Amino acid sequence: MSCELVGTGWYSSNAARNYIAFGDDAIRGVEFRPLWWRSLDTFVKPQHVLVVDSASPLKPDDQAHTATRFSRLELLVNPGHAQNGATHYCGAMAAIIMGLEFALHNDVDMFVYVEQDALVFGDRIVERTKNALRRHDLVFGAHGRGGQIIQHSYFAANKRGIRQFLRGLHAMQCSDRQIAPEHKFMFAASTYFPEFLSRAISFDNPALVRRACVRLFTAIMSMSKNYALLPFGYGRDRPINFSDDAFYFQQASADEIAQYTKRAGF
Repeated sequence: MSCELVGTGWYSSNAARNYIAFGDDAIRGVEFRPLWWRSLDTFVKPQHVLVVDSASPLKPDDQAHTATRFSRLELLVNPGHAQNGATHYCGAMAAIIMGLEFALHNDVDMFVYVEQDALVFGDRIVERTKNALRRHDLVFGAHGRGGQIIQHSYFAANKRGIRQFLRGLHAMQCSDRQIAPEHKFMFAASTYFPEFLSRAISFDNPALVRRACVRLFTAIMSMSKNYALLPFGYGRDRPINFSDDAFYFQQASADEIAQYTKRAGF
């Protein structure tokens, strides 16, 4: 089973990072790209891939690594990381939103996002993702390192979920630096996303008020959520069971990459 459209982001630089990061440095460079494409083409089998480039100084030669059709959209500026970005949306969020809009305007039934450092495994991973979407309009990864409620290195949405999700994301006035994308995703995926929520976490309110509102809404969001957690792991969670029949993970160490390539038969 294949996927109509996969969205992903791209940024790579030789400059020193000014944010906290995990995993081997290779996963953020062009040398990781052939494995990423092989993983995607083997197990997700997308019909088309949209790559949103955050004005990256280093470019991968995607044409040399895949026969899959892909489009490349380059932003005029680098939005940066959610931890310290200067724009409203960080680079990952920009890639996700552009991918969702691209999916909406191309009338695809299911959109899948795969982070540039994420690897996937399993011949039934797309089938299992579609099955999860039959009961909910959005499916995310479970919480991972750092205590976030949900993860987004691999997630999916159907048509109805895309519209709702975009509406909720754009309703929030706070930047990704002020409220983490993982929390934004959870709020935007709420069935009863209220205007009050947007106002309560607005940047017009003091930081202490925003943080208190985020904790409050996080605690009650499970009562009105319109998303499910994927029935397979791992995202940032560890340890990884490489004998699972379907999984995905990001921020890999060199040892985890070696275990993955052995399991995948690459």
